[in-house]
Amino acid sequence: MILVVGAGGLLGSAICRRLRARGHDVRGLLRAGSPRETDLRSIGVDISIGDLRARESIEVACSGVKTVISSASAMGSKDKSLTLRAIDLDAQRNVVEVAREAGVETFVFISVPKYLPKSAPMVAYKRDVEERVRASGMRFTIIQPSVFMEVWLSKDLGWDIAAGKVMVPGKGIEPMGWISIEDVAEYAVHSLDDDRLANRELPITGPQRLSPLDVVRIFETVTHRPFTVRHIPRPLLVFGSRVMRPFNEMAATGMAFMATVAAGESMDTSLQKEIGLPLTSVQDFATRRL
Repeated sequence: MILVVGAGGLLGSAICRRLRARGHDVRGLLRAGSPRETDLRSIGVDISIGDLRARESIEVACSGVKTVISSASAMGSKDKSLTLRAIDLDAQRNVVEVAREAGVETFVFISVPKYLPKSAPMVAYKRDVEERVRASGMRFTIIQPSVFMEVWLSKDLGWDIAAGKVMVPGKGIEPMGWISIEDVAEYAVHSLDDDRLANRELPITGPQRLSPLDVVRIFETVTHRPFTVRHIPRPLLVFGSRVMRPFNEMAATGMAFMATVAAGESMDTSLQKEIGLPLTSVQDFATRRL
């Protein structure tokens, strides 16, 4: 049995679909009322209803499990009761500890890329959990994906494709490795059977390094219309992240991430290239979305 922690999210549900397509027995830990519960049940996922903040929920979900894939995060949640500290730190710590005590053999943890500043609360929490995974004694893979297209190129972050209006951090000229959540899910599932990924970190990125303005031009080509671009100065994002840190960790983290997008990224993807799974381009993503 493989437990997916965070099965109700975009990434977690994509992981569940791939595991079931390969014939694996899958259990998903979901909160009561999750909108994805019906769909996951329909493909044969065993649903464990619980609250990730309650250790007993994790203990029940881990019963009889040999593999855990954890993609849970409070980042972007509409539920204001779910904080980064509660989910990304305390709950994830418990997941690692309970999994180890339950005799879980393999643990896959979805983290964040190295280029993000540790001063951002979510990044600090992910690094803490990474260390606990490494020290757990379980076979592990820590996946560190770059920016998700489904998240960063969405209306929630200022990409109103229907209206032809987008918000770009900074000047929008620094390259990023935009990656699809579907591809991250594929790497997570692949890691279970590839010994090259045993006890390794796996930074992954998309097939092209494109600036936000490059991405805008792709969407303009696909939609056959010009886009209006609004820029947010990077210094404002950096300042806002610092100011918000003591009061709103999620807002502070979001601003820090946006400041990083404004500055661009650089990743060592040599291991990803060695594995060589197919990747979704921004052009493919834009075409599929529209």
